[in-house]
Amino acid sequence: MKKLLPFLLFCCIGTHAQVLDAIAIDVDGEPITTLEIQAVQQKMNMSKQAAVEALIQDRLEKVALRDAGITIDAQELNAKIQEIAQAKGLTQSQMQNVLAQKGMTWKSYQEQLTTEMKKERFFKEHIMATITPPSDSELELYYNTHKEEFAMAPIQISLVAYTAQTANGLQRAIENPTENMSGVQQENILTSTAEMNPTLADIIKNTGVDQFTQIIKTEKGFISYLVKSKGAQKELGFEAVKNSVAMGWMQEQRVKAGQDFFNKLKSDANIRVIRL
Repeated sequence: MKKLLPFLLFCCIGTHAQVLDAIAIDVDGEPITTLEIQAVQQKMNMSKQAAVEALIQDRLEKVALRDAGITIDAQELNAKIQEIAQAKGLTQSQMQNVLAQKGMTWKSYQEQLTTEMKKERFFKEHIMATITPPSDSELELYYNTHKEEFAMAPIQISLVAYTAQTANGLQRAIENPTENMSGVQQENILTSTAEMNPTLADIIKNTGVDQFTQIIKTEKGFISYLVKSKGAQKELGFEAVKNSVAMGWMQEQRVKAGQDFFNKLKSDANIRVIRL
């Protein structure tokens, strides 16, 4: 019996390990494992159900790409890599070093990029083609239901940016704006709400003239803006923002068409839940 116990324990451990890394779901022949679900949960900080849905969509995409027979040749891949490298101001060798520092091999990066290129081509050929260009009346209706996004012209704003390494140092400068505080830099900025990220634009809009914004933490320290002047808000008509409206409409249709397409794929797919 004592000789048999280690063997039984080994079998139990082996069986347990297999269950941990077993196939949980099969999507038209594309497996999803229990470990994949756990990894997505942890990496994306999402619930188990959300992770399962994300992985099912990933497998549906793989099946769609496989059935469509979309391929990316070496020349296309290299051209895309060169385009990305130039946009980042890097050589291909520097890109490889950056990826290595992040723990990604060059081969895995190429495979990942190839998949993304296939998805992009599939989307253009099979999903974008289903979107009918909008009429002017459709665009005007979209404009009227999203007026807050398009109807107001960007506000011209004059600011003084105060930056410091510590929040306390910046706070002293805010309390004594006429004094030059050691460790606090000032920069005059002329900008508009169109050039700001939405969060900062809202902060500026809600800050009065000759007042400081709240102190904002950044990667390089802390910053606060003194609002020197703000232009008057002007309402724009449909014709003035028609191009922006068309872009917004198209983006919404892209999302809807993509979701509708994959919902249909999911309803038509053979999805077998083996264990969860």
